[in-house]
Amino acid sequence: MDNIVLATNSIRSSVGGLKRKLSSLRVQVEAFDAELEKIDQKFDVLLTQADIYKSKLQREMGREVRRLEKELALLRKNPITSQSNNFVSLSELRIASTVGIFDSLLRHICVDAEDFRMASESFLFPAIYERVVLGTEEAYFLDEIPSSMYLIVQRGREHVKWVRDEYYTHITNPETWQSATPIISDWWRNDALPLLYGARDEQWDIDEPLSLQEMMVWRDSPADRPLQFSAAFDAFEIYAKHKDAIFETSGIKDFEMKNFTLKTQ
Repeated sequence: MDNIVLATNSIRSSVGGLKRKLSSLRVQVEAFDAELEKIDQKFDVLLTQADIYKSKLQREMGREVRRLEKELALLRKNPITSQSNNFVSLSELRIASTVGIFDSLLRHICVDAEDFRMASESFLFPAIYERVVLGTEEAYFLDEIPSSMYLIVQRGREHVKWVRDEYYTHITNPETWQSATPIISDWWRNDALPLLYGARDEQWDIDEPLSLQEMMVWRDSPADRPLQFSAAFDAFEIYAKHKDAIFETSGIKDFEMKNFTLKTQ
């Protein structure tokens, strides 16, 4: 009988020891899982930054290749015609006026549709803002709001409604972004911008919108804007600096007042 008791106590002691070791092992496994999760998160951040850099590089290289292809085709068509690059020095007031007009236009089109604005800016940043800040093309500047602004706002809101009916998620959904952003870019290059400027520029065909990851960085990380989006950042900085000066001369004040009146009627 004593032997049985001793054996039972020994087994219980062994089981208790095994339970303690198992508990310690579980703690170690949980700590290991936590470390793995931290490493995984760091790896995801690294992959995101790499994808952003890759998208930016591909877009810039793609644009340059398409631009060179167009210039080569033009030279083949007119081999005798010599073209010179005339860099016109434009004042900050003209940059501010242009950016202010686009800002007002986007605000009235994208009522309760910030995702549509983000998709629009992904195309407008390289197609318009960068060229305006560089000041290399006179035609891109808007000194006054054109009469077509009201029609563009109307068509823009119709396009927002169409996008909402076409897609079940917000545009910032990765799959929706991939499908919807090219359509939105085409609307700007083929409808809105020609109405705004009175003509269509073939250069818009070589412009590609920024990636969703880039635009998320623009939206969520203002501190990164000067480095990663220098042209767009400079454009908004110049606009903020001269906003009061161009508010009336550009016609933005009258445009805003008329739209406010229409809303309150």
